[in-house]
Amino acid sequence: MTFSEFMRVSTIEQATIDRFAGQVPAEVVDMWRVHGAGYAGDFYFRVVDPARAALMLDGVVGLPDNSTVLFTTGLGDVIFHVNGTFLVIKFRFGVIDLVPVGTSFGDLVAMMERPENRGPVFEWDPYPTVVATHREGAPSFEQCYGFVPLLALGGPAREENLALVGLYEHIALIVQLAGVPQLRGFLPSGPPESAGGKAHQPHS
Repeated sequence: MTFSEFMRVSTIEQATIDRFAGQVPAEVVDMWRVHGAGYAGDFYFRVVDPARAALMLDGVVGLPDNSTVLFTTGLGDVIFHVNGTFLVIKFRFGVIDLVPVGTSFGDLVAMMERPENRGPVFEWDPYPTVVATHREGAPSFEQCYGFVPLLALGGPAREENLALVGLYEHIALIVQLAGVPQLRGFLPSGPPESAGGKAHQPHS
């Protein structure tokens, strides 16, 4: 299963696909071959070239061996796969959320495609308001909106504090000033009402 709407930015070279194919589910390989790198759906999620992402994150954040970066987001999050598990690094909060064990790639894509998951699962507020009101709209492919000043330095999580920044440069700055993100727990699988009423509390 892949995204129902997609806008390609570039192809992913066969050599790159061959390099990472043994580390990811077959559906991911199909996504790279069919879609390449680009914007999924409403442009919040981006399928990245895993070789490019590995290069840009090398020396910035130490991903486990056999890790493969699959997606980034308009808020500078990174979604990656390692040894059968999907994880979401939310650099702005300094946390890593595990996608529930047993979640297939198709399940993950379905989770990402549901608009009602943006807030409780992916904690994207106040991103939509900023995109709607900012003259430049959605960030370009290797840009994101970042909080200035950083949340880790006491900056408030308000829309007026979001600025367009380089994706990988912003990640490097966060890690340099606030340290490497730490494991927080499991990513909720949906809004509170579909997760037994247990709401996921974002950091502020």
